Order: sequence, then structure tokens, then C-alpha cells
Amino acid sequence: MYWFLRNLTALLIRILFGLKAEGVENVPEGGAIIAATHSSFLDPLAVAGILSRPIHFMAKAELFKYPVFSFVLPRVHAFPVRRGLADRNAIREAMKLVDEGNLLGIFPEGTRSKTGEIQPLQGGTAMIAIKAGVPVVPVVVVGVKPLRLRRSIEVRIGTPIRFGEPHRASKDEVSAAGEQISQQFTTLLGRNLPEHAE
Repeated sequence: MYWFLRNLTALLIRILFGLKAEGVENVPEGGAIIAATHSSFLDPLAVAGILSRPIHFMAKAELFKYPVFSFVLPRVHAFPVRRGLADRNAIREAMKLVDEGNLLGIFPEGTRSKTGEIQPLQGGTAMIAIKAGVPVVPVVVVGVKPLRLRRSIEVRIGTPIRFGEPHRASKDEVSAAGEQISQQFTTLLGRNLPEHAE
């Protein structure tokens, strides 16, 4: 079901808006965290649509209360996280996924940005990456604010950020790692995308 829905939504995005990608080659083999900006419901669809590997997104727990989402989300590899809390179940699931070599999708801002500007990042992304010893791949999604027909949505993927061997992170490490991710977001948002569509 994952590939059917992924291909269908990617096709619809390409028809309605257009979908461009930069830096897909930066996604490493093995376990990694895809850390993306978030300003629209289309963000996870666009990111999944340009990746050749399945991605397991953390999704806010509230979505799983609705029958349609509670049926579809687990079938597209999404799992719930309780925002604003130290959700140990979600962290355990995230660690398990990256340890098994999967791509984990997280929106470090914790919620959608109403303005499209980068919001302060939550510490969970950096903490999981450091504890698991996996890279964070920074991703920005451009063109969804404001959303217009035939205005291409652009997915820009940056260079993986690595934090060394697995270890328990201090608060200072988590803060510094979050700053690195935020700086990469800023750099990617300021970069001009070559004129080619995927």
C-alpha cells in the first residue's frame, strides 16, 4: 500500500503543481533521519515522492484518532508521537527503525509553520541521531507557502550531518546539534534550485 499511495500522490503533485528535487544523492544508505521543514500537509507527500526508499514518518498522535488516518497512516509506515512530551514509545520505535537501516522522517519544528519561516527546533531529532549514531539529512520544502497551481514544489536535500559513534547526548550537545540542523535549513532555503524537474 505504501508504494501505491506514494506513487499516486507524487503523480498528483506533479500534475497539479510540479515537483522539483535537488540533492537526492545526499541520502545515505542505511539508517538515517530525514529532518524536514514543515509548513504544509503536502510536505511529507513531497518528500516521500522524491525518495526511492520508503520513509517512516513520525506523525502527531491526534491524527490517529480519526478512523481514516488510523487505517491509512500505519500502512504508509507512519507512527504516532505525542507532541510536547518525552514520548518514550515513539523514541523506542524511532531508534528501532534507524537501527534496522530505515529512513526515519521527522519535522524538528514540531508543528507546521504558519508563515513558512523556520521555527525553533525541538530536541528529539538531535537526541535520537546522537544516541543511535545515525546521520541527520536536512531537507527543506519550498513552494507550499502560498500554495498555487502550477507553481512547483521544490524539495532540497542537504549534506548529511554526522555526530560520531552512538552515545548518550548531553543537553549542550543536543542544543548544538539542533543549531547545526537549523543552520542547514537556512542555507538550503537560500539556495537557487537548478531549472529541472524530476
